[in-house]
Order: sequence, then structure tokens, then C-alpha cells
Amino acid sequence: MTVQRQYTLPNCSLTVEGLSAGDGSDPAAPLTVVLNTECKFPGMTDALTGGREFLDALVKTVSVYAQSVLSGIAAPASEEMSAANSVVLKPGDNHRHQLTAKLADSDGEAVRKTLDLSTVQLFDLMEAVDQLLADAQTLPDMTLQVSPLHRRHARPAEPLAKRVVPVAAGVSALAASAALFFVIPVPETEATREERESTALVEEDAPGTGTASIETGPTTDAESAGINPAEADAPLSSDADAGASPPTDPESAATSLRRLSTAIEITDPDELARLEADLEETLAAELPESIPFEESLVYRVAVSETGDLLGYKYENDAALENVDSTPLPELTFVPVDPAQAVEEPVAQFRITFDPDGEVMAEPIDSDEETEASEDE
Repeated sequence: MTVQRQYTLPNCSLTVEGLSAGDGSDPAAPLTVVLNTECKFPGMTDALTGGREFLDALVKTVSVYAQSVLSGIAAPASEEMSAANSVVLKPGDNHRHQLTAKLADSDGEAVRKTLDLSTVQLFDLMEAVDQLLADAQTLPDMTLQVSPLHRRHARPAEPLAKRVVPVAAGVSALAASAALFFVIPVPETEATREERESTALVEEDAPGTGTASIETGPTTDAESAGINPAEADAPLSSDADAGASPPTDPESAATSLRRLSTAIEITDPDELARLEADLEETLAAELPESIPFEESLVYRVAVSETGDLLGYKYENDAALENVDSTPLPELTFVPVDPAQAVEEPVAQFRITFDPDGEVMAEPIDSDEETEASEDE
């Protein structure tokens, strides 16, 4: 039995038509097969029509775009049409939204249709999709797979320079206060009349104190404390200091690549190409507009299969001097336990920051990684 489910809003209408199970006596039976899907907007002559693939792509694209609009964080989804992405929704001019779909015409040939939506039409389309997902009597097997964005897509609300100003001001004020207190002399106290009188009475009550000191001779602090003077003059042992190891700094551990000696190497060419593109895009976006260095900076970095930056190492002197001018210190993951080795798959790249703002990444093969590890 053919069943039609329609979700109508003032500025958008979504219609799903398909076959339901059973003999048709139950009008609320869910759809088993989607025959046709139509999305149209009042005032527009063109309508978007397709089958189940078009419906799935429309629901996924609208949901991801809605999250980016409401959160203010740009979605990492591709804005280009592909075989796995037949519906594209991206921002347009003058607060408009371009909805593009690759559909099949009456002859079976693929054609593209683009609709220029207003914000009101976009939110009505989002509401229609939400009603479809919430309706268990239409397609109960259709669910929305929502996943959090990677932390590299969330940028700090304030730039680094603005966040450093309060810390620098506090350190400067503390240093100025310490210098001021160092200059102020220590106040001298004068004994009161009662204290002087009590001291004189004590000296009168102990007449033999001076004679005892002449006979016995001066007593050193070591003898009065019961310590052998020879032992007191001996220098303190430094065995404890020599055996103590300096505390490990997590920040310096984050910039070291020695933790990656036991990590699994990523060798898949497609995975390396994806990580290379993501790394170049992320580093280029975090570079300041005015480049302070005049020489190319070369680093060797390690990246996990999720795109996290696990460590980096300088390849030239300019890279060491201008590391704070790059986004590497902010993007590098600082481990809780610096001594723990990395066990997840890792790929290493050589990153080059050019003075013109261009960022280039190239994978490092296994032989070159082995030689670099021996140099360390």
C-alpha cells in the first residue's frame, strides 16, 4: 500500500511517499520502502525530488549545517559535491544559504539544482527534518548520528596576546613590589624602660657568670649543641643532591619525540594524505596575519591518526628562535604522564613555515625517522 507522509511548515514542505507493510488496514504502519521524496518552498518554482539516497543526504547535511549555524563553529564537512555527498548546504551572500542537490531528471541523467534560502526557510527546513526524525511511524530505522567536533575546530574566544596581558601585568606588579620592599630598611626597635630595668636585675643576681666564662673559655655553637667541632667544620655531603633527579616538565615532554619510539607507524597513503591536508589547513589557519620571521622554519612533528599533534622538534636554528611565532606550542597535546610511551598509530611529517604565510607538510619515511631517532 502506498502511503504519503507530509511535514508542512509556513516556509517549507517535506513529503515522503513509499510502501508500507501489511494489507493497508493500518494507516499508521511505518514505511518499508521510500519511493519518492519532495522538498519545496513556497514562492519557488523549483522543487527538490529524489529517492531514499536523496532523503538520507538531505537529513545529514541539514543537521550538520544547523549545528554549525547554532554553535558559531564552522562545520568540517566538505562544501564540494561528491558521490557520497549528493546534497550540499553552504553560506551565501547577504545572510542567504545555498542548498544544492544532485538529482536525476526524467531521462535518468544527473542534474544539479540550487535553491537560495533565507534564514526563515532554513529554520523551517530544519524543523521539518526534526519532525521526520521524531516520527516513528514513517521511517523508524532513520536516526541521526551526532558526533562532537574535534577540538582543533574550536578556537579560543580571545587571541593569545590578549590572554597573556593579565599574566604579564601581574608578574610585573609582583616584581615591582618585591623591589620596593627590598629597598625599605628593616625597622629598629628600642628596649623600653621596664625591659632595661629587668635586664639589670638579672645581671646583679648572677655575679659568677663572668668568671665562669673566663675559666672555661669561649664556647662555640657546635659545642653548646653537643656536636663535634671537627664534624661541624666538615662540608655537607652532596650525595642526596646528586641522586635527586630534576622534576620532569610536561611542556618539554610534549616537544620531545622520544615517547614515540614504540608507536605504530601509519603507512596507508590515503591516511597520510588526509593527515597532511588537515595539518596544513590547521597550521595555516592559526598563523598570525603579520609574519614576524624572515627565514623558513622547519620542524619535524608527530601526528596521531585523529589529527592530534603529539610532539615536534626543531630542524634549523630559525625554527628554534621563532617557535613562539608558530601555532605548534598551542596545538601540541601535553600528556598527563610525560614518561608514558605513545602506543597509538603515529605519522611523522616535516613542516615548513615560509615567511609569506605558506605552510607545507611532507611525510617522513621510516628510514629517515630511524636516523633522526639515533641522532637524538
